[in-house]
Amino acid sequence: MTGLFINLLNWINGIVGNYGWSIVVFTLLIRMVLLPLDIKSKKSMRAISKIQPQLTALQKKYANDKEKLNQKTMELYRKEHVSPTAGCLPMLISLPILWIMFSAMRTVGNEMTIQMLLNMKETGSLPQLQSWLWVKNVFQPDSFAATILPAVNSTLAMIRPANGSAILTEANINAVLEYLKSTEYSHLAANLAPASAFSIVPINFLFIHSTWTMPNSLANVFQYGNGLFILPLLAGASQLLMTKLMNGKQTKEQKELAEAQQNGQSQSNPMNSPVMKWFFPIFSVWICATSNAAFSIYWMAANVIQIAQQLVVNWYFDRQDAQAAAQTSTQE
Repeated sequence: MTGLFINLLNWINGIVGNYGWSIVVFTLLIRMVLLPLDIKSKKSMRAISKIQPQLTALQKKYANDKEKLNQKTMELYRKEHVSPTAGCLPMLISLPILWIMFSAMRTVGNEMTIQMLLNMKETGSLPQLQSWLWVKNVFQPDSFAATILPAVNSTLAMIRPANGSAILTEANINAVLEYLKSTEYSHLAANLAPASAFSIVPINFLFIHSTWTMPNSLANVFQYGNGLFILPLLAGASQLLMTKLMNGKQTKEQKELAEAQQNGQSQSNPMNSPVMKWFFPIFSVWICATSNAAFSIYWMAANVIQIAQQLVVNWYFDRQDAQAAAQTSTQE
């Protein structure tokens, strides 16, 4: 599946001519394929919301009899033709796609970076970089702490040979790692990011020792840094907004049910807990800060497109409910 995604992305890039915008187009196609599942999920969630008062009544009536509560709850679902698991289907499909995309972006990024450095070694000249808006090289992180070209202490040392890849071979990887230490590379890289513009900052967090490359001045952030750390922040903000949209506004009955769940009167949904509410936005910032900008573009674009879809789907169902209510009022 990863190979399929890579081939599709490369095909789109052959038309668009820019990997950053190719990823946006690719993400839009993925979200369009998942849209029917999102609509089905939203329809199921709204159906459950409509029977929420009955669910709350069952919670109170059978608070001390969990077996009876589960039985009556399932009977209510069958009576109202509601599927409580339908809302989980998009997530069950989206998560594998997310990890496949992460693997595809990592493979494409590694291949493009290794090929770029091999070309630099052969030609002795600077490459043509794949930029996107404020990001100078989409195959490096969107961060002021990331250099435009890979540094000697970069994550390239973690690259391993990939099956089926003619570029990610052990010989090519070792040749590139040696080239990074050469004076030829340092002289070329100095044209984009002089060594004097950055300093190595040791980091010691939870007994994990690491180093970061940091600009020595604010001017160096804009001139020599690969990005401005905007994509990780946008990913976290959009993830938080999407979580709020998916949860929606709670009615009085829903709040009572949530309080009952928190008091142990029923099984709580971990996705609605405060910890999970903040976990995904924080995780979004972290993974986009530690990944290349190409994957961060995908993550951010997927969130923004899904937010737009949620707003349109909500508007559509709200309009349907209003029309149904008006028709019922007219008949009465």
